Amino acid sequence: RTLENLQNLLRKAWKEIRGKEEYADLFGTDKDDQIKNEREWGLSALQLLTNYYQLEDPRLVQPPNPLQREVWVRADLPLDPTQDSTAKSSLSDGNSESFLVRGIVDRLDMIQFPTPSPNEPKFGLRIVDYKTGKAPNFKYSPAMNSKIAEEKFWQLKIYALLLNKMMAKSKGVPANLKYVSSLVQGQQNEKIDIRILRLMFLTSEDGTGQYIDMDLGETEEERNAVLQEVNSDLSKIWKDILKLVSQQDTTAFVHCDRPFCYCHKIRHKFLPGTIWEKPQN
Repeated sequence: RTLENLQNLLRKAWKEIRGKEEYADLFGTDKDDQIKNEREWGLSALQLLTNYYQLEDPRLVQPPNPLQREVWVRADLPLDPTQDSTAKSSLSDGNSESFLVRGIVDRLDMIQFPTPSPNEPKFGLRIVDYKTGKAPNFKYSPAMNSKIAEEKFWQLKIYALLLNKMMAKSKGVPANLKYVSSLVQGQQNEKIDIRILRLMFLTSEDGTGQYIDMDLGETEEERNAVLQEVNSDLSKIWKDILKLVSQQDTTAFVHCDRPFCYCHKIRHKFLPGTIWEKPQN
């Protein structure tokens, strides 16, 4: 598990697919530009792997971690966050009392927390998400820095909510997690909970890898309160979507310019007047 082997795995994986038609114009159409751009991309990708290795030497990661990698998480969430939904959602049924949300968790770890008695260890779960983008720069006011952190962790909070629902119903839980959970529950006489969220950024403004953690709360009540708030946010979004669909007006949906969204990429493909149009300054 050396850095050289890790980088060679990247080279091997790229060699296997680089000739495919879907990647023909990935680095442009001009031959000279393609060579230059591919080289720059390759060097940047190798640097990200170097940053990861400096951030976390995989040889030092203690078993059973990583507990699980690339875990599908999904749950039917209640429209009313104060209620627990048992009904399955239906995309075609606007009257459903729940809605389906799903995603993929990059990695799950089991971590141990300090306790007054070393003979009574306390364990929890950590959700880890790898980011190839730059780590946020917390150079602003405390309030603004807190807002930036909340936005960055929102996706992981959703994952925590979904996994928490799955674990509560013992449905779709990965075998490794189910096995470790049973062992821990027998040892600490309580269920193992999702406690820490970790964003692992493979680069930053100074070019190094960085990670930032969020603690969902020391008590189960604190953690549940955070997750219920996330459920409320998702419920509002889903209700807004249903409202827009019911209007049957393509101009009612106001597009966004978030870099991860597809709105701004396809807006120009529609005929003028058929969808919402961004006001001209």
